[in-house]
Amino acid sequence: MKLVFASNNKHKLAEVRQILPVEVEVISLHEVGFFQDIEEVGATLEENSALKARVVWHWLSDNDMLSGVDGVFADDTGLEISALGGAPGVRTARWAGDDACDINNRQKALKELLGVEDRRARFRTVVSLILNGQLQQVEGIVNGCIALAEEGDGGFGYDPIFIPEGYDRTFASLDTHEKNAISHRGRAMEELKKIVQ
Repeated sequence: MKLVFASNNKHKLAEVRQILPVEVEVISLHEVGFFQDIEEVGATLEENSALKARVVWHWLSDNDMLSGVDGVFADDTGLEISALGGAPGVRTARWAGDDACDINNRQKALKELLGVEDRRARFRTVVSLILNGQLQQVEGIVNGCIALAEEGDGGFGYDPIFIPEGYDRTFASLDTHEKNAISHRGRAMEELKKIVQ
């Protein structure tokens, strides 16, 4: 099975390829010649995930490229911090500003939680899959808390400040296999796997 992953994030692409079975060939946007940015204007993770999948599906259709692939999938992930009313949520990637980098976003999270005891948070990933023109959505959630400071040099995004439930180390301190086994994206991909298999 060949699926196009509607994301330009090379870190996500690498994670997804490690998680999905070898029978599923994950094709990047660059490999199909799709180079445009997809504006994420949805109000929820569900809307943004579906939007990205639909844009790529229609682009493949308009360019007569659907015969070479079985489907398209996209994801949108949000960090939801309890003490901040679920923020940054749908704004996770751009929380510190539209041009912000991962470090800026992490620093903002740590600053917002200075002196705050309740550091509970969760990562939630929503995956939208289009097969035969039909959209299906699955999600993966991992609960945890925000660390007091950055720790670890693995992963990306908020990984250096997120401690998953049942652990005393951040995602960035876990090896890739260990992280993928419990991560929000890993859990969402497991649900996706059930559909494609």
